[in-house]
Amino acid sequence: MAWKILDHTSDAGFEAEADTLAEIFLDAAEAFLFIAAGPAPGDFSETGEFHTFFLSAVDGEELAVSWINELIFIAETRSEWFLPLQVRVSLSPPSLSARGKTVALKGRALSVKAATYGGLQLRTSPRPFLRMYFDL
Repeated sequence: MAWKILDHTSDAGFEAEADTLAEIFLDAAEAFLFIAAGPAPGDFSETGEFHTFFLSAVDGEELAVSWINELIFIAETRSEWFLPLQVRVSLSPPSLSARGKTVALKGRALSVKAATYGGLQLRTSPRPFLRMYFDL
C-alpha cells in the first residue's frame, strides 16, 4: 500500500507518494475505495464490464479532485464501483485517461460525498505526492 489514511476531525483524507503521477492517481482511487467501502471484499474480484473514460482540467489539483469526484459520480448514478486497472496522466495539458472495470455496489453505502480542495496538495518532484481530503 503506497498511501496512508490521515486523521481528521470531520472528514477523511489520505496521502500517497509514488514514482509516477499515474501511480499516484491509482493510489488515490484505492484510498477512495477503502474510505468509501472499507477494506475491499473478495467480491470485488468478480468479472465486471470494462470501461474507459477521459478527464481534462485546468491544472493538476483540479484533475485530482475531478478524478475522485468522477468515481463518486459513477458509484452514485450507476450503483457501481469503477476499479481502475490503468491510468495515464498528463499535466501538459492536464488530462487523464482511465481504463478499468465496474462492479456492483451490492448494497454498500457510499460514505464519501466529494473530494475537496481543502488541504489539497499535489507535487511532481522530487517524487509525485498527493494529499487529499474527502467530505463525508
